[in-house]
Amino acid sequence: MHNINDMLEYTKPLNILYVEDTLDMQEYIQELLNPYFQKIDLAVDGSDALEKYIQYKDKTEKYYDLVITDINMPKLNGIDMSEDIIEINPTQKIIITTGYNGIDHLQRAIDIGVDSFITKPIRKNQFLNVLSKVSQNIMEHKFFLSHIQQIEELNLELNSMNQQLESQNLELSQKNDELKKSFRMLDTMVEKEQVCHAKDCKESVPLDDTTETYIQEQIEILINEDLYDLIDIHTSIDLDILHILDAPASITQDILLNLSDLFNKYSSILAYYNFFDDLSATMLNFSNVIKENPLPDNEDSIQNIFILVESFTYILGKWQTNLVSSDLSKINSLDASMMSDMSTIINMWTQKEIEATDEEMDDIFDF
Repeated sequence: MHNINDMLEYTKPLNILYVEDTLDMQEYIQELLNPYFQKIDLAVDGSDALEKYIQYKDKTEKYYDLVITDINMPKLNGIDMSEDIIEINPTQKIIITTGYNGIDHLQRAIDIGVDSFITKPIRKNQFLNVLSKVSQNIMEHKFFLSHIQQIEELNLELNSMNQQLESQNLELSQKNDELKKSFRMLDTMVEKEQVCHAKDCKESVPLDDTTETYIQEQIEILINEDLYDLIDIHTSIDLDILHILDAPASITQDILLNLSDLFNKYSSILAYYNFFDDLSATMLNFSNVIKENPLPDNEDSIQNIFILVESFTYILGKWQTNLVSSDLSKINSLDASMMSDMSTIINMWTQKEIEATDEEMDDIFDF
C-alpha cells in the first residue's frame, strides 16, 4: 500500500491540470488525486485544457506544476495539446495516460518532451509511484531555482552597493584630505596645550567632542579601505551556506575549515576598530567552534544549525548596509542580535542545552 505521508512531502504544494474526456475516469482520478495535491483543475479535452492553461497563467502569473492528460480526445488530442503547451512553457512537466501501445504515439510524445507515461487500465499503485517520482523531481527543481534566485538577488544587491560605493569614492577622498587637515590641527592644539601647561596658563585650549568624531572618522576609513573585503568574505560565506543547505549529506571537514577561515578573516578585520570589539570576539569564538568541534550526529540538528547560520549571514549583510550609511546610531544596532544568534548556534553545534523562550526562538528565524 502506498504511504500517503511519503508522497505529501512532494505533492501537497503542487497545482495540477488533469485532462480526460471520459466522465467516469475523470471522477475516479480526481478522487484519487484529491488527498495529495493542493489544487486540481479539470479539462474535458485538449482544446479546453489549452484554454485553461493560458487562463491560469494570466490569473496567477505562473504555470501549472504538472499536467496529466489522456491521448485520445475530441477537438485536440493529448499529444498535440502537449506540444502546444511545451511551446508555451518548455519546462512544463507532463504525464500521459494512454491505452495506446503504438510506437508512433510514444515516440512523438518522447520527442516533444513528455516526462512519463501511465498505461490504461490505470492501476492505483503504478499511478501513485509515477506521480511520486515526477513530483519529487518538480520540488527538487523548485528548491534549486529558489537558491539560484537568492544568489541572483544577492548579486543585484551587491552590484547596487558597489555602485553606491563607487559614487562615494570621490567624496571619501575629499573627506580623507579634510581628515588629514583635522589631525594636523589637533596636533597643533595639543602642542599649544603643552606650551600653555609649561607656562602655567589659566586658559585652556577648547577641545572638540573627539569620541564621536573619532568613531565617524574610523567608519569612513573602514568604508574606504575594508568594506569591499568584508563584502567579498560575506558573499563567500553565503555561497558556502547555500551549498551546504542544498546537500547537507555532503558536508566535509574541508568545507567546515573553509567556513571557519572565512569567519576568522571577517573577525580579524573588525578587530581593527575598537567599537566592534565584542562582535569581533564573538565571531572569532564562533570560527573556533566550527573548526574544533564536530557537528551533531542528527541530520535534523545539522539542517537547523545551518538554517540559523543562513539567517545570521542575512542579518550580517544588513549590518554591512548600515555601515555604508555612516549613521552612528545604526552601526552597532544589530551587534547584540548577531552575537545572540552566534551564541545560539554555538550551543546547538556543541550540543549544549539552550534556554530560550518561544518568542526568542521566533526572533532567531525572523529574517
